[in-house]
Amino acid sequence: MNSEERFGDATGFLLHRLGIGAGRVIERTLRPLGLRGRELRVLGIVVDSGGRSQRELVVSSGLDRTTMVGVVDRLEDLGLVERRSDSGDRRKQAVVATDEGRSAFDEAAALLAEAEAEFVSPLSAERQRLLNELLKELFAERRPDC
Repeated sequence: MNSEERFGDATGFLLHRLGIGAGRVIERTLRPLGLRGRELRVLGIVVDSGGRSQRELVVSSGLDRTTMVGVVDRLEDLGLVERRSDSGDRRKQAVVATDEGRSAFDEAAALLAEAEAEFVSPLSAERQRLLNELLKELFAERRPDC
């Protein structure tokens, strides 16, 4: 008995495999914009918040500090974010989205919405809604681990 036969009905196995597939769709969708999923995640946090320190971004994104430095460096190289002195604490720097960063985030969000619609298209609209509600509920309970 292979692993697919053994675990093919297991919720965790299915979530993991679908996560891999969804991740591939995300990366493929973002590639023309020169972005990766984790970069978009950080850019989204920065756009939504108006600016955060790298330490705050680590906590918000779930990425480790070393990865975060690379992500912010890359976003800065692309002209999507800037590091600015924090007005409340001159020793800290805030990562702030540029106009180009906000535009890129909006474009990526639109492309990802289309890609997601295609990914879940085998399900009816009602089943898509139900799946989303169940996943949001589970994510809310497991968020610290995710």
